[in-house]
Amino acid sequence: MTGAIQLIIPNSAEYFLRDPDLNLIGDERAGVVRFSGTYECEHAVFWTDEPRVVLLPRGVDDRWFRDVHAALGIAAPPYVAPAMRSGLLVEDLLRDGAAQAELRGRLATHDVVRMQLVGPTEEIYQLAALVRGWGHEVELDCVPEKDYWVSLYLDSKVSVLDIARQTPSVQVAPGMLVSNWTELRGALTAMLARHGRVIARTAYGVAGDGSGVVGGEPGGVDAFLHNATRDSFFAFPILVQRFVEHAPDVGCPAADILIGEAGVEDVVLCALTVEHGYLFRSVDVGDGALPPAWGERLTRAAHTVGATAHGLGYRGWMCIDCVAGTDDRLYVTEINARRSGSLHAGGLLRMWKAERQLTLSAHFTMGIPAGTTYEQHIRPVFQRLWADGVRAYPTSVRGLHWDEPMIAVIAAAPTRAEARSIVARIEAEIHTLSRGGSPELADSA
Repeated sequence: MTGAIQLIIPNSAEYFLRDPDLNLIGDERAGVVRFSGTYECEHAVFWTDEPRVVLLPRGVDDRWFRDVHAALGIAAPPYVAPAMRSGLLVEDLLRDGAAQAELRGRLATHDVVRMQLVGPTEEIYQLAALVRGWGHEVELDCVPEKDYWVSLYLDSKVSVLDIARQTPSVQVAPGMLVSNWTELRGALTAMLARHGRVIARTAYGVAGDGSGVVGGEPGGVDAFLHNATRDSFFAFPILVQRFVEHAPDVGCPAADILIGEAGVEDVVLCALTVEHGYLFRSVDVGDGALPPAWGERLTRAAHTVGATAHGLGYRGWMCIDCVAGTDDRLYVTEINARRSGSLHAGGLLRMWKAERQLTLSAHFTMGIPAGTTYEQHIRPVFQRLWADGVRAYPTSVRGLHWDEPMIAVIAAAPTRAEARSIVARIEAEIHTLSRGGSPELADSA
């Protein structure tokens, strides 16, 4: 055996469901398994161009898989797809002897297996032990098992309050932490009287689920509580904070942070687009994603939070989400102790060695007309772009046949505005072709 190989593990769903205080049931749990456990897994194809094997849930569109690698100019790696029982990628692999045998064969010629993952779970450490049993040295790009608690602790929205108390340069919005429904009603009422608008957030959530904004309108508290009691995302403790009004034309700053043995090794700047003040929709990635002043503030905050996490024993990728306030202050809202959903954009920037030259705009839920197919309507649009040298890719096509069909798209350009313009063009062309129009009509749309 010689050399090292990457084992790419997009274990988003089991990561989101791992937290002991988050017991999702019904539609909420099914939505996480379906969206994070299948659709978002496909972004991992763009994490790296190093020698690798990719774990993916069954149902990969092989034409799409070949196309995006050809467009990137890199060899398509082998992928292993375990039988879907739970819908959780690593758990299903651990139950599938045939998939394990296939994976073992794919790794057999390499001494070192470097496991790249969304974030640590108990199943990840079981998989690492299994691969070691096959005779490999295993390197995990996350906390070692003895420090697993650090990942759980930092991932809670409460942890950033602790860091802010210890580090005055890290700012958080004033708030109250409550542990039952009676306290929640009282805290909402008191905070609304003081601030006029508040956001209530559970310790663990997914892409804005588990959060809600409450204003001073009559019946607002009652309506919020009515909805929250029927949503299994809303588990205690719940943090009620002053809603920070967002500065215009900035987006919500976020940073992906790589923490190694020596400390912070890399910071990738991002700007999130959200709806209703909290629901995630898209992200721009790269130095050009934010105005320079906000980028400098975010970089400082990333190094400060990253150094604190490093001191606790954290290793691997993590991200911080923030709000750029109209008061010209940067507020840190939470830490996600994992790869963020935008890390495929960071992977492309590193692949191209263009972290300072390009900005990527990643859109995760582009709605498309029912009946749209990859072969007839999506592929022709991207083939025309690729022929023109445009760096744009469909990063997930697994939602094509859902009741509300969607795809994920990413585009790169020297500026954020140009990248977003490419995405808008892609959407217009797909819609035109799906409705029987021609590419020429799409160009004029």
